[in-house]
Amino acid sequence: MGKLKIAVFLFFAFCCSLSAECQESGSRNKIKSITVLEQKSDVLISKQYKESETFFDSKGNVIEEIKYKQGKITSHFKYQYDMDGNKIREEQFDPSGNSKESSEYKYENGLRVQKIVYDGNNKVKSTKIYKYTTY
Repeated sequence: MGKLKIAVFLFFAFCCSLSAECQESGSRNKIKSITVLEQKSDVLISKQYKESETFFDSKGNVIEEIKYKQGKITSHFKYQYDMDGNKIREEQFDPSGNSKESSEYKYENGLRVQKIVYDGNNKVKSTKIYKYTTY
């Protein structure tokens, strides 16, 4: 059982690194998604559960992540990026698929300058301002 968990972990790590390499190198075989399955076995029963799903855009950016525990969704996020590859929106969903929270990011000169967090009803929960000191 412990060896199976290690094998699943190594497979996931390999897929993530392969995905990044394929996406960045311009490979013809760009990865669109990764699904990780976990198989649990005891003396009498063997069950296989979906552990996670990760989806990518054509530039290799993660656009959706779903994590599961025993086949049930535990976390679900969607992401959007600008033309420079900066994350500009992040949305978190509850297990039923309803928006739980979202964040918007603003950038100037390639640096994040603001993050606004909204609740599920699109009301502002918090705002962060990033100030940089340069040489």
